[in-house]
Amino acid sequence: MTADAVAHYHGTPIWGCAGEIHQLAVAGAGAFVSFARMDQLKASFEHADSISFDNGAFSAWKSGLNIQWNTFYRRVETFYANPKLKFFVIPDVIEGGEADNDQLIAEMPPHLRDKAVPVWHLHESIERLVELCNEWPRVCFGSSGQYAVIRTKLWHARMKEAFEAIYVKRQFSTKIHGLRMLDGRVLGNYPLHTADSTNLACNIPKTREKYPDITTSIETADYCRGLSEQDTKRLVLIGRCSILKAAIEKVTPPSIDEWINTHFSSEYTEAEAFA
Repeated sequence: MTADAVAHYHGTPIWGCAGEIHQLAVAGAGAFVSFARMDQLKASFEHADSISFDNGAFSAWKSGLNIQWNTFYRRVETFYANPKLKFFVIPDVIEGGEADNDQLIAEMPPHLRDKAVPVWHLHESIERLVELCNEWPRVCFGSSGQYAVIRTKLWHARMKEAFEAIYVKRQFSTKIHGLRMLDGRVLGNYPLHTADSTNLACNIPKTREKYPDITTSIETADYCRGLSEQDTKRLVLIGRCSILKAAIEKVTPPSIDEWINTHFSSEYTEAEAFA
C-alpha cells in the first residue's frame, strides 16, 4: 500500500475484547489518534497502515479543557521519524478568530513542518483557505460556527464554495483532510483526500441502540449456538466491527476532476462560450 492509499482514518480508542476490536478496526486502514486520548497509541502503530495525530482541540473545546501545546509537540517529536506517521494536525482554536489560529501556526516548531497540517474552519473566510492552500500541501477542513453540524443545507453550500475556490477558480493540488467527515454521505460526495471519524469507536459497542439487526443476526446464527455469554459477546463485537468497517471503507471520495465535472463542467463551459 502506498503512502497515500489510506483514505479512511478511524478515531481511537476503539475498545473491546482486550484490544482485538481495535486491531481489526485499523488493520489495512488509518488510525486517527487524538492527543486527548492516546490510550491505544502503541497498538495503533503496530496494527494500522497509517497514523495521524489529532491535536485534541475538539475534545478540549467540548469539555472546556486547556491543552499545553508544548507537551503535544514533544509527543509528535517522539514519533516524527516513524514512517507510519503521515501527518499531525497543528493546534487550533475551534471557534477562535483567524488571527488566533494563524498565531498557533506561527508557533509550530519549524523542524516539524513536513508532517504538519493546518486547519481551515468552515466559519473562517475563503480568503484564509486560499492562503493556506497556497502555502501548505495538505489542509484540514473543520466544521465550526454556523457550519458545526455536518450535512445541513448550509454546510453543503459552504463545502461546495470552499472546493470551488481551491479547485475550480484556482487549480491548487492541495490535499484536503476532512475532520469528522468519514460519513459516506460526505466522503462519497466531496474530493477529500482523507477523512476521519469515531464512527466505529462510538457504534460498535452500542449493540442494542445502533444497528440492532446486526447484533440479532449474529446472536441467532448457528455458530453462536451453545456458546457462553462472553463468547457470544465477543463474536457480536467482531461481527459489528467487520460489517461497519466494510461499509465505511467501501466508500471512496471522487477525484478532483470527477467532482468538478459533476458540479461545474456545464456552467463553466457555457461561460467560456460567451467569454
